[in-house]
Amino acid sequence: MSLNRELVQYITDIIFPKYEKYYSHGMIHINNVIENMMMLADYYGLDKDMAYTIASYHDIGLNVDRENHEKESAKILKSDKKLREFFTEPQIEIMAIAIEDHRGSRREKPHNIYGECISDSDRDFDVLTLAKRQLATTLKNYPDLETFDEHFNRCYEYICERINENGVFNLWTNNPVLIKRRDKFQKEYLDKDYTRGIYKKEWDKISSDGTKEKIITYYEDY
Repeated sequence: MSLNRELVQYITDIIFPKYEKYYSHGMIHINNVIENMMMLADYYGLDKDMAYTIASYHDIGLNVDRENHEKESAKILKSDKKLREFFTEPQIEIMAIAIEDHRGSRREKPHNIYGECISDSDRDFDVLTLAKRQLATTLKNYPDLETFDEHFNRCYEYICERINENGVFNLWTNNPVLIKRRDKFQKEYLDKDYTRGIYKKEWDKISSDGTKEKIITYYEDY
């Protein structure tokens, strides 16, 4: 089943521009999540329009309330009257619940398969991508941290908290592509010296090219 063209056009024209002033949660991230989500929709035989919409809206509430952005994003989806042209109320409720369950730090299993898929789709199993996004987030949210090592250690500890009781970074789905990606990432990431080197290179780059200042003063995701 192909995506509804009218739905895609609406999201492209109205929703995606809202991410323009997002840095770590901008369109590069959103497109990566969409790609992952569509792969999982194929794998599990899910409704592709719902999967695409969940991925497109999942971070939209970040400039409202960082700590509860999943709830704010779900509220935005539920209040979007245009979506009633494409989905039933039960479908909208399923999508909203999935968005509320999407955070990678979540310990409880999501309430539905769409929630499991968006949570796993949202994970950055690439050290450089994670470095770019995490450093931006710590710069925005932890102005009291001054040195690179303070920022890096905070980032590293936060991600390591996602290791589950089985000693691996948690995944809710059993998709072999994501499992392989996770295993490669875990091997690299847990080599702390290797990971620190990648984060330091990114830190030096954004410190010298003006990006760090723009993250702090211009971008709205935090």
